[in-house]
Amino acid sequence: MDPMGTEPVKPASIRYPRTGAGIQRYALLRRDSVVALMPSGDSQTTVLGRTAYVTLTWIASDSGTRLTAQVDSVRADSMQGLPSAALDSARGARWTALRLPNGRVQNFTGGSGSLVGDQVRDQLALLFPPLPPTGAVPDAWWTDSTSGPARVSAFDAVERALITARAQALPSQAGALLIEVTRTRTASGQGSQFGQTINVSGTGVDSLAYELAPDARVLQVEGRRLTEVIVVLPAIGQQVTARESSLLVMTLLR
Repeated sequence: MDPMGTEPVKPASIRYPRTGAGIQRYALLRRDSVVALMPSGDSQTTVLGRTAYVTLTWIASDSGTRLTAQVDSVRADSMQGLPSAALDSARGARWTALRLPNGRVQNFTGGSGSLVGDQVRDQLALLFPPLPPTGAVPDAWWTDSTSGPARVSAFDAVERALITARAQALPSQAGALLIEVTRTRTASGQGSQFGQTINVSGTGVDSLAYELAPDARVLQVEGRRLTEVIVVLPAIGQQVTARESSLLVMTLLR
């Protein structure tokens, strides 16, 4: 019996801050396995990996948080590394962006214009989980949608994603949450190589698990991206299909 009629204490909801500023440093690991199916029926597999170290500066306000991210260094995977020239092209890359109160990151400006740099940008766009307007609490679930620029294989594209998320308590830290996010996405774009127009489209699913501290710091993100890409060369009537599997791990260093 409870003679005082005391109600149970509800867990505090986690929201992104609307005041304050800070600096954080992240390690962004990415390992890709790409299987390309050629028109001849042959297949070609490429496996590459790298870790980018990024310093993230943020200034919060009611309308959103202004982010500045800079790539301090990039380290190749010891067994499956990218060429040094590709890594060098991303070092020093710098972006500004806006994180909305719900966690969506948009309006990226800057960058290196390189493949590795664009991949780092795409990881930064995934660094923060979406949160409901009232904040995230254990056992809650919610949905969201996004649209914006992305990299599909080696081509710029516009990506649209439908998102579902659910939260549960993180036993390792009081008040922290484990947020599991599934992103179902489609993308399309157009580019050119050697004077030929190239059309690219892609579909995929991202499965990401976020460890979120009570103050909304992202402690770690881990998950996989599965993508099927179709590249069409209209001038010669050729089509190449590729299946990409990417392991993503993003860890707060300090």
